[in-house]
Amino acid sequence: MSKTVVASNSMRRLFQYMRPFSRRLYTSITFSAINKVVDLMPPLMIGWAVDAAAGNTPLWIQNTFGVSQPMSIATFFAGLIVVVFLFESLFEWLFSYGFKTLAQDVQHKLRLDAYNHLQRREIAYFEKQRLGNIMAILNDDINQLERFLNDSFNQIVQLTTLYLFAAVTMGAMSWKITLISLFPIPLILIGSTFYQRRVGPHYKNIREKVGDLGARLENNISGIMVVKSFTAEDYEAKRLEKSSLAYNQANVQAIRWNSAYIPVIRMFIALGFAAGMLVGIYWTTTGQEGMTAGGLTFFAMMIQRILWPITRLGHVFDEYERAKASAGRVFGLMDTPNQLAKVEQKDGVKDLKGNIEINNIHFYYDKELPILRGINIKVNTGQTIGIAGTT
Repeated sequence: MSKTVVASNSMRRLFQYMRPFSRRLYTSITFSAINKVVDLMPPLMIGWAVDAAAGNTPLWIQNTFGVSQPMSIATFFAGLIVVVFLFESLFEWLFSYGFKTLAQDVQHKLRLDAYNHLQRREIAYFEKQRLGNIMAILNDDINQLERFLNDSFNQIVQLTTLYLFAAVTMGAMSWKITLISLFPIPLILIGSTFYQRRVGPHYKNIREKVGDLGARLENNISGIMVVKSFTAEDYEAKRLEKSSLAYNQANVQAIRWNSAYIPVIRMFIALGFAAGMLVGIYWTTTGQEGMTAGGLTFFAMMIQRILWPITRLGHVFDEYERAKASAGRVFGLMDTPNQLAKVEQKDGVKDLKGNIEINNIHFYYDKELPILRGINIKVNTGQTIGIAGTT
């Protein structure tokens, strides 16, 4: 087996590999962050609109845009909605195109580089490897990295932007309600970290089992004539069942953690939302802390925007762990050096005359599988010989 890149370093190794694409990567990250900021404008706009409808139009709107009459205020908010959704659509197209083309180009380059490195490996490497496992690395594992870059990495960018933007806007309006509403987040992050550590080894095991299953399928199908010649269909079916069952059980172990993650996190979310609304409604009805109906509406919507996306962390962590396991296998293949020693090439011998004689030649890739044993050959001047193995 080729060595596997240490799990903690496998994703770092992936992004190091992506340095030639860094400009497109950073551009796509920027477009994704802007898209999320614009996407979070509706809670602010609705909060301002509620205050305006209650006769408390924000002063910055009146002073900046000179709107104070009901019709001009309504027109302002209608136009603002159109502009916000226009920019949201524009930046969604930009980051979507950027990440998708980036994922395809990285997938293409990575598969070619892995294959070219594989071709330069010594023959002994292939004698020790299962072909199905190599195929799984070149196909399934590289495709898994493409899916991560295409979707899950963008979700990480958007979730990070969401929390930073929400912390600034909510903290500026009422840091007290912000702290009360978001108190579950540290608990959720601790639980998510625990979940990531527990589920990570399972996904690594899944990648190994899918390689074993692929090797079994490849071996059986390519040798189907031999299987049928020896009427070994039932025997090979049982061997395939064993490999498939191992893959199935590896997935079931991961599913046990995955299926429990969201229901547990949902309860923490409900506690944070309820606590924020309890304090916000009380302050609004009593006029404390300067909380307005528009401010309460903003908090209600923004808390939902913050807390409910946390349920996606389970999916994001799943895809991250799958990608990390795949990156470890792919770069474990690429970073394993060729075991053949580099021999310095000498100038060829000119005007060679005489006979060639070799005695007692032994050669092997594996000591237990000798290829040449005690070969003796004498070639006279001008003589041509041919050597053939068993057929």
